[in-house]
Amino acid sequence: MTLYDCLCSRRSIRKFAAAPVARETVEELLAAAILAPSASNRQPWQFLVVDDAALLRKIRAFSPGITGEPPCLLFLCLDESRLPLADGKPDGSTAQLDLAMAAENLMLAAVEKGLGTCVIKSFHPQLISRILSLPSHICPELLVTLGYPAQTPPMPPRRPLDTLVHYNRWEV
Repeated sequence: MTLYDCLCSRRSIRKFAAAPVARETVEELLAAAILAPSASNRQPWQFLVVDDAALLRKIRAFSPGITGEPPCLLFLCLDESRLPLADGKPDGSTAQLDLAMAAENLMLAAVEKGLGTCVIKSFHPQLISRILSLPSHICPELLVTLGYPAQTPPMPPRRPLDTLVHYNRWEV
């Protein structure tokens, strides 16, 4: 599968088969995630994998964005100890972008392996931090559901490129 095939095939999957995802496979996806660029190469990420059934149920109770029953959750967390300081406080102004690029790498690698994902921001970070025993400098920012798709939705319509691209100056 080419990169372009992965880009064209990636969908937000919300219905998963019950089959578990092997931890070796998860680690391959996370190895792709850490290849993402980051501001000043700070690599401000940490990852927490949840594949325990009881813990999955508990987290779903506090995460309205999770639909279906994904067999694996990947939390992309911001490691504030990796951030530069501004006025004595961690400056995470580019960290969301860094985590988003890591998430995209992970999602494309998942497509290549026949897996489905969905990025979720709708969860309660303080409760998740408590449930997962996260230290205070580790902040859950994104959640990626992971599993084998039970169904794959069609590509939603995309706006035409010629309505989005401008060269040298804005012209209508």
